Amino acid sequence: MTAVSQIVPVTRVDSTTGRRVAARGALSLSKLLPFLFVACLVRAESGRGAAVSCPTDEKTKFVCGVVNSEDIVQLPKTHWVISSGKTGPGVTVGHLYLINVNTRTVEPFYPVAQNQYRQDQKLFGSCPGKPDEKKFHAEGIDVRPTENGKFTLYVINHGGLHDFVNQERRESTEIFEIDTQGEKPKITWIGCVLTPPMPDSHQPSVGNAVAPLPNDAFAVTINPAEALAHMRDPVTAAKLLKGEIPGRVMIWSPGTEWQEVPGSEMAGNNGIEATPDGKWLYVDALLERGVYRLSLGRTPVDRVVIKTTFYPDNIRWGDDGFLYVAGPAVTSRGIFGEAMACQAIEASASCPAPFKVLRIDPRTLESEELVSEPGGPLFGLATGVAKVGNELWVSSVRGTRIGVFPLK
Repeated sequence: MTAVSQIVPVTRVDSTTGRRVAARGALSLSKLLPFLFVACLVRAESGRGAAVSCPTDEKTKFVCGVVNSEDIVQLPKTHWVISSGKTGPGVTVGHLYLINVNTRTVEPFYPVAQNQYRQDQKLFGSCPGKPDEKKFHAEGIDVRPTENGKFTLYVINHGGLHDFVNQERRESTEIFEIDTQGEKPKITWIGCVLTPPMPDSHQPSVGNAVAPLPNDAFAVTINPAEALAHMRDPVTAAKLLKGEIPGRVMIWSPGTEWQEVPGSEMAGNNGIEATPDGKWLYVDALLERGVYRLSLGRTPVDRVVIKTTFYPDNIRWGDDGFLYVAGPAVTSRGIFGEAMACQAIEASASCPAPFKVLRIDPRTLESEELVSEPGGPLFGLATGVAKVGNELWVSSVRGTRIGVFPLK
């Protein structure tokens, strides 16, 4: 695997009306299925995915032992990384994984044999109780430092198979406390907030990513469950692509109801990050191939889009003050073809789809492509990225590895 550095021309489009923006380029219906929803097409099968170790000559290129690592985040100022894990072929239960940066060893973090639970009734009193460990299905994650080596971890949980119509499953943001004061971090579940319905139709939604905000608030990206359930229908797929069935960004604050973020209608709302002061959001619009910067608390909304050459999945702050974005690249056989190829892949293999990583300067909104890879039998289909020291750790929703790239 090789990293490349390429300056990407940036198109800035301001919008104070929050109008929907159609995706660039003409795509045939065979190319409509976004990688945002690759895992949504895959039903969990019997069996369990086994952890995979890296041969000696591969340890500098990979961190091995995760399964279907959709997103990844480093606990700030520590040598620990957390990765989410989704269900999929051969994997009936998703996980959170704990990774030691120094040794690159991986172990399941949640659920494990002995899990700790302590519901915070003050903040999360409306949560119906702890999640079903046998149906845990982790997607987007993010972390908030609190005090004395402790962190709050937010996890988008689908609570079972991706049957969008069956609302018996639990769509939620699960909240954990992580304590790094000991030799090894400890994790305790402290509450949840159920995913809100779509604000315009009040129909069920599916969460994708989460970002902490000041005063114990957090923002999530959601998309319509009914539309996701019928993505293979050409009419529905075309409407999703054009932004005619948009996703949203919703904000939850303690003691209040969910609030819609004005101007957050996008085609395929995906990854999300927020500035520490809570004044700006950065949201990946996967189907538009763009990253939006949205203002919070301003009227009219300040909305700017940074166009990308790939499908931006997850976005993450680096300790250098830049934003890093990972996602699948455009291929000749289209997104639909790539998604179908990934559907049948077992947990012991990866999806050999191409991908890119982009760095964004939040001050100037200029961007630069740092990684452009064709994908291969060991690693492909990047969906998450974290800056870890002088490296980029890139996760994939389908496979058993994290790719490691030097940051030059």
